[in-house]
Order: sequence, then C-alpha cells, then structure tokens
Amino acid sequence: MIPDAYALKRIVRGHRAKFWAADLLDGFEFAPVWHFEDQAKFDADEVDALGRRLAAGPQRLPHPQTIFELRDRGPAIRSQIVYARQQPDGIEAVWLALWRNPRRWTDVHVRLRIADGGVAEFEPNPALADTALAEQCGKAAAAIVWRALAILSTSADVSERQIAPSQRKPFASDGVRGWVWRQVAINPERLRTASADLVGSHSSPRWHLRRGHWRQLANGGRVFVRQCEVGSPERGGVVKDYTVGGHAA
Repeated sequence: MIPDAYALKRIVRGHRAKFWAADLLDGFEFAPVWHFEDQAKFDADEVDALGRRLAAGPQRLPHPQTIFELRDRGPAIRSQIVYARQQPDGIEAVWLALWRNPRRWTDVHVRLRIADGGVAEFEPNPALADTALAEQCGKAAAAIVWRALAILSTSADVSERQIAPSQRKPFASDGVRGWVWRQVAINPERLRTASADLVGSHSSPRWHLRRGHWRQLANGGRVFVRQCEVGSPERGGVVKDYTVGGHAA
C-alpha cells in the first residue's frame, strides 16, 4: 500500500489554486514522503520526552520540502498530512487530512509557523467555522512536526520503498514525481536513550512557560500561539495532545 499523500499530490498538482494558503503548497507534488504507520508509538511518552528537548533548539527538516504522513487510528480520519518547508529561522507548514467516511480530502485547515526556540503559531482557515476543530488541527500540525523530527533524530529505522512501475502511470501523467518514499519504524528504546543523552547538554540559565493564547494580527486575523516550555532542553514544551476529531465538512 502506497502512502495516501500520493493521491493528494495529484489533486494539488491539478487544483492547487483552489486550496487556502495555496502558496504554501508549492512543490508538494515533488516532495519526499515520510510515512509513520504506527500512531500508538508515534504518541508514546518516549517521543514526547525527546521532542520536548529538541523543540528548544533549531528546527531542521530532513529535506527542504517534506511531507509527513501519519496513519490515524481514530474513527474520523484515515491520514493526517503535514507539508513542511524549511525557512532560515524555522519551518512553515500546512495541515490537511483524509476523512474515512466519506473518503475525501480536507482543504488546508491551518497554516503553521514553527520558530527556532520552540514557538509554534498557527492561523486557521477563515472558512473553517468550527474554531475548536481549527485549534485541534493547529496543535496536531505542530505536534506531528516535532514528534517526526524527534523520531528521525534517533537514527530511526527508515525503509526506502518504491512505487511499482505499473502503478506510476496515472501519477506521472498528472505531473507527480518522486517514486521513492520512506517508511519510518519507531524504536522506543532508541528514543529513551537519545532523550537521556540530551539531559544537561544544552543548559539554559532561564526557563519560562509561554502560555497558549490567541494573538490579534494587524490585518485583523487571529493566530493561536500554543503553550510551550522554552529555555531548557530538559523542560522544553511540546504539545502532546494532537488528536483531531470532528466530521467531514
């Protein structure tokens, strides 16, 4: 089974202008896919602990344009997709999802900015009337990025998989490229070891808590700034609850 992101690549290739924050989808159809199949392990305490420490430092993607796909175990969503692009001072990203029933893709629900030092800000799609869902999606996007980077930082078991030539034709005809995708297996023991090794390695004289809050922008928009702990890598803050509920619109 190939990642759901390939079906989305075809849609984005042909209909990018119909998406909200379409500029942040530039390059999506060519970006490499990192697929996380086991959401239970992705949500493990070991991932959270390492993510806290790494969040306080520079945010670096494995590729300048990266697709993280998480196979969701909930009843409403089949896959969560975060498309992230590296910027000089952090990461810009968007969150989308594939609903289970009926099976259909969402529009971009939130646009996200993760700055070096552990701050995440997200702006909801103004067409999304459910503000609670928008907040859930923003937290999900930030958590998926931090957790994925934490896992990949531990020399994770990554298997390169290829789409069979017989399956490539419909994607290729729609302008999709990149036939190799990466399946990531999560090793809790490696995560525990990596988290322990980081204790005290980035000492900071001042630690403080940034509370979650809505920020009013000059153009009238609003951005939710998540609560996070910053300063000490041992106590840096990462959103742990990234489960998204709701129903297909």
